[in-house]
Amino acid sequence: MASALVDLMQAMIYLTLATGLAAPLAGRRWRASLSLAFLGALAFLGASTISVYLSFGGVVMLYGGLVAQDPFSSLIMLGAAVSSILLLIAVGPDAAGWSSSPAAFSLVPLVLFGTFFLAGATDALVVIATWLMVSVASYVFIALPDDAGSRAASVRYVMVGMVATLFVIAWAALMSALQGASAFSIMPLEPTGASSAPGPLGFNGLALAAVVAALAALGFKLGLFPFHWWLPNVYGRADGRVVSFVAGVAKLGFIAIIARIVIVEASGPLSLPIAITAALIAAFTMIYGNIAALSSRNFQMILSYSSMAQVGYIMTAIAAAAYFAGAGPSYHSLLIMSYYAVAIQAIAYSFAKVPLFALAGESGRGLSDLRGMITSSPAAAVASSVLLLSLLGLPPFLGFWGKLYMFMAAAGFALWLAVLALVNSGISAFYYAIVIRNMLAKGEGPTVGRRYTASLVLGAVAVIAVGVIAPLILGYLTAVFLPR
Repeated sequence: MASALVDLMQAMIYLTLATGLAAPLAGRRWRASLSLAFLGALAFLGASTISVYLSFGGVVMLYGGLVAQDPFSSLIMLGAAVSSILLLIAVGPDAAGWSSSPAAFSLVPLVLFGTFFLAGATDALVVIATWLMVSVASYVFIALPDDAGSRAASVRYVMVGMVATLFVIAWAALMSALQGASAFSIMPLEPTGASSAPGPLGFNGLALAAVVAALAALGFKLGLFPFHWWLPNVYGRADGRVVSFVAGVAKLGFIAIIARIVIVEASGPLSLPIAITAALIAAFTMIYGNIAALSSRNFQMILSYSSMAQVGYIMTAIAAAAYFAGAGPSYHSLLIMSYYAVAIQAIAYSFAKVPLFALAGESGRGLSDLRGMITSSPAAAVASSVLLLSLLGLPPFLGFWGKLYMFMAAAGFALWLAVLALVNSGISAFYYAIVIRNMLAKGEGPTVGRRYTASLVLGAVAVIAVGVIAPLILGYLTAVFLPR
């Protein structure tokens, strides 16, 4: 049974790749290209669902151990699959008007294919190969609308992406030199003794350099402070419809692999230095992102700075996980909670950001462009409000559980970090409230297209539905993966 499911999962992954390669062959017949992109996204959704089912019983080893899907990477894949479908629903036909529309429909399944290997990689060479694949696709996607803002944003994104890639290559080289191999452990969500890969790094100069390289790659790729300078110019100035893909889909694979790398390297004597460094990065990122968003009156720019703050929350959970990874078996339950918080917060972020950035690209970037939406497009206004409240972290939405587990994990590591995250979450309430107030104000607002409305509504349904089962998933993971 399990073997048949693994074969089916791999077949669906190959189908995702095939649709990505076939989409450009349709040329200007955009409906055929869009259909192939949808088929690829649905195939990836099926593969992700199978991966979640299998990995909840134990880590799934693939391709001779080069890829290992645990519950964390499987959930990230599932989030990317759903978010890509939300993107295609909203943006799909609009992309037909871009001069490079076949590329748009091709890149979505290709990025999903790369995410499968990037999220589950256990070898540095696989990380580099898929990192480059997903990165290049993101650079191209940003420039597709052909407007001046998107082209300029693409140039900046390429520049910072090259730096991030150089740091990943430096990490791989240092790790291989230290361990004599390019493989690394798949801990923490694996059965005891399941990993045959080299263990964590020792405490020396080269090991510290490898950790710094990994954190720098994460910082440049995700816009963490002090590597954040590019993010407002890319997320805030490019067409919101392409930003929705880069910020909400492509980013998930990078979060998955860097989180695992950092936590694996922290499972030895480097645990405390890594945890403290990650905590400081998280703190400055949250503060900067929230203060900058609070001072903006541009909807897309608020979403951009909010993305930075959300990644700061995710980094808080990574910092806690890094500490618990080296704290011994008695902290394993907190390790699972913090690791799970990374996945849940990342998925909640993705479900909300994809349709909201797409809305900014369709309706306008200014807050005034949203005023009165409740009158002209009530379903879109209500769904957008739900997504914003999920980002804020209110129950019963998915974002609540991500922040709750993040706060609880952070409190077990450093109470000041948990308090700071809670205060920053409170600050974010002000600018989310400003956006919601404009949407719910009386007046003649923008008419949101049916496709964008459908994407917003489905995203809102997703954060509610997954929010209901999120605590049950954590309970199951704790029962399966805690040492007995």
